[in-house]
Amino acid sequence: MLAESATRARTREAIIHAAVTVLVHRPEASLAEIALAAQVSRSTLHRHFADRAELERAAVAHSVEAIVRATVDAEPGQGEPLAALARVVAAYVGLGDRIRFLFHDPRILGAHPDLADFGAADGPVMALIERGQLSGSIDAVPSAAWIEQSLWALIYAAAEAVDDGLLPRYAAADTVMRTLVRGVAGGRL
Repeated sequence: MLAESATRARTREAIIHAAVTVLVHRPEASLAEIALAAQVSRSTLHRHFADRAELERAAVAHSVEAIVRATVDAEPGQGEPLAALARVVAAYVGLGDRIRFLFHDPRILGAHPDLADFGAADGPVMALIERGQLSGSIDAVPSAAWIEQSLWALIYAAAEAVDDGLLPRYAAADTVMRTLVRGVAGGRL
């Protein structure tokens, strides 16, 4: 019984991962295409998810949970602010398709507002930015909210650039940090 539950959980996870990846590239993809990408039959997909809405809801919940988990694992409250920010950026860049899935189409999160609670991620990241501003390691002129919005925009842009072959995956986190910290003028205005 336990092996069956573990197998069922792995299959469900594979379907969700496939849905995220497929829907990022082809939002209109059919459930049959998602099943093919997950390497399961359509009937297996339907044993786990009754319809597209249920699968999409699970993919949103899974992606939001991944962001929250990545935030916690990056330990934004620990250490020097820029080093902590670099850990957060690396964790988020590693989420690639999940970030793109959640934010490429506003209807995705809009259809599931009850799942769009990023408080467990936003709070610690905002506190990290504010801590950096107080220490002087992060510019205090732009608001912490602006910096956080800029961070998310850069993370999304990096995920898209990696996917489009414009940025090597290994360089994505450093590129985001360099752009965020130095800006495009290298710190000169």
